[in-house]
Amino acid sequence: MRLLLRRSEAEGDSSPGRTRAGTRRVLAAAAGLLLLASCGRAPRDPVRETLERTLKAAEARDAGAVIDHLSADFRDGEGEGRAEAADTIRRYLAGYQSISLKVSDEEVERGPEEARAMFRVAMSGKPRAIGGLEGFLPRESRWRFELRLKPEKDGWKITWASWSRLGEGD
Repeated sequence: MRLLLRRSEAEGDSSPGRTRAGTRRVLAAAAGLLLLASCGRAPRDPVRETLERTLKAAEARDAGAVIDHLSADFRDGEGEGRAEAADTIRRYLAGYQSISLKVSDEEVERGPEEARAMFRVAMSGKPRAIGGLEGFLPRESRWRFELRLKPEKDGWKITWASWSRLGEGD
């Protein structure tokens, strides 16, 4: 703003009213640009937010936070329930010192009462060096996931999940 004031004064217009009017125009233009920028953003999709939070929790190896995104009625592709899935998640995340997940080919089909998400995950990680885990757990693997989600009182939850390991050509 100081540059604007000095320019006005250098041009021979040092009247306080003209300087304030110029400042107001600059501020109004800046406010307009901010408003346009915020209007241009797509509204946040709660289904995608649930998926992002779940993946971030897995990367942080926070099994509890991953499990929190499972519905009480959760079932996996083989008919196992939430308790069995929770045990699997805890064991798998505990086996790694660090995990990185990269999602690709993400598709979300969403209706008012249910959503379906399909995506691939490239996982890389450093297995813990205890009990031979570093030789048993893969450092890299690729997976295909299909999830179903439903809105519940505290947000969208995963009600069903199926996953399969992808081969080299997949």
